[in-house]
Amino acid sequence: MKYLPLTVTVSLYFLVACAPQPFKPVIIEPHAPVAVPVATEDTSVEQDTLSEIQVAIDNSLELTAIPEVLPPNAWQQIARGKAVFRNIDNQKVSQYRNGYPNKQRYIDRFSARAQLYMAHIIQQLQDGDLPLELALLPFVESAYNPFAYSPSGAAGLWQFMRPTGDYLGLKRNPWYDGRRDVIASTEAAIRYFKYLNKRFKGDWLLTLAAYNAGEGTVYKAIRANQRRGKATDFWSLALPAETRAYVPKLIALAQVTASPEDYALVLPNIPTEVYFKVLDLPQQIDLYQVSVLAEMSIDDVYRLNPGCQQSATPPEGPYRLLIPREKAAIFATRLSNTPKDRWLDIQQYKVQPGDTLGQIAQSHGLSVKALMSQNTMESSRIHAGQLLKVPNISRARLPGFARPTQYYRVRRGDSLWEIARAYRVKTQQLASWNGLKLNAPLKIGKRLKIRAPKLAGNKGRMSYKIKKGDSLSLISKQFKISISDIVRWNKLDKREVIKAGQTLNLSPRS
Repeated sequence: MKYLPLTVTVSLYFLVACAPQPFKPVIIEPHAPVAVPVATEDTSVEQDTLSEIQVAIDNSLELTAIPEVLPPNAWQQIARGKAVFRNIDNQKVSQYRNGYPNKQRYIDRFSARAQLYMAHIIQQLQDGDLPLELALLPFVESAYNPFAYSPSGAAGLWQFMRPTGDYLGLKRNPWYDGRRDVIASTEAAIRYFKYLNKRFKGDWLLTLAAYNAGEGTVYKAIRANQRRGKATDFWSLALPAETRAYVPKLIALAQVTASPEDYALVLPNIPTEVYFKVLDLPQQIDLYQVSVLAEMSIDDVYRLNPGCQQSATPPEGPYRLLIPREKAAIFATRLSNTPKDRWLDIQQYKVQPGDTLGQIAQSHGLSVKALMSQNTMESSRIHAGQLLKVPNISRARLPGFARPTQYYRVRRGDSLWEIARAYRVKTQQLASWNGLKLNAPLKIGKRLKIRAPKLAGNKGRMSYKIKKGDSLSLISKQFKISISDIVRWNKLDKREVIKAGQTLNLSPRS
């Protein structure tokens, strides 16, 4: 935390206030400064006495320092920080910058999400002595949506790919994805920024390029230019098109948000105070129980704890919860008055002959260690008839804005209705997401945005393995798909006999 120098009046006040007294927490409100009488010409205080007071004040500065008064909102806090990107200009930056005057709705939408996380990210960047303008990067990466997934598999606010997340120590399992965890992913991003910036000798444009494309890609481009005797700055490198656009986008955003009035924009207020408090718990807890105790909707619980992939915190941790500041105290009180055996919905499982603890754990989405811990077991040995306590959990239901975005390329014969049904979304939704009219014909090759989980099977395809006794008619009724669609998608003849073991594609190919 940074500190500001003190005025004489405030220092004098603190000299008195810091005298030994019984401990009592005090909240000092940052209102008007404390008034201290000013000496008049008739004062009896001699000049040397005043000097002694001044010396005492000077000597007390370290003890009486007060926190820096933050700007009224996060945008101003970023704009007042060190300018790393705001002074850069070229044709590409200008192109993105000039696209903002008509984007008020876009600004409003991502700002609403950022209110939950942005102040925390700014604070972490500040503590890490990194440019505060990096707090704008999640706008470019994920539109500040911690549930965002890219077509290539990057996830979270900072859009880490799995190998990068693993390298940075972000835990990932069926219960939890650290790439989506606000605390863990931000810590990882800061470590990664520091590492890359050191590798590229303090050049922030190359650092960002490496963050997007990978440091190997950037080094390869640098070496290629060196062999040709060309410059090796970011603008001179032959980098992927996405990266060449990525860096100017952030630069433009930093410039626009520093002076929004120049672009006819109004930046929604985002407070500088961190929206949430972090609570460390001793054990697993059901998120629906959290929503009741904290008087929050379950969607809001997930928005603050997006790393959770089930309806409970992970059985092996982290047991950390993020709760809104104004709700944290009452939640902590209610939780302390709730017996721990009610923190999680527990069901009993009766061990069957032939069962192993590993099989039971796997069938309930648990690790053996977690199941043993739940039952205070010192050995993994079990016997038929034994009763085990197993958490009764379900897959997390994502908030409305948090549905992962997928993409589908239109093929000959496709229709909005067919694609919507395959992805289990409404036709109206699919049309709205892509700015289409319901009855308008689809252009072959058009890339459609679909806010829904990927279909089961390989590369977003839903498939079905034919069983003995199946027929196209039965499969059609079971999956509510027309026979003609099944025939077309699998290039079958309607008279063709299907065979057990054959796999059918039950969705448009993507």
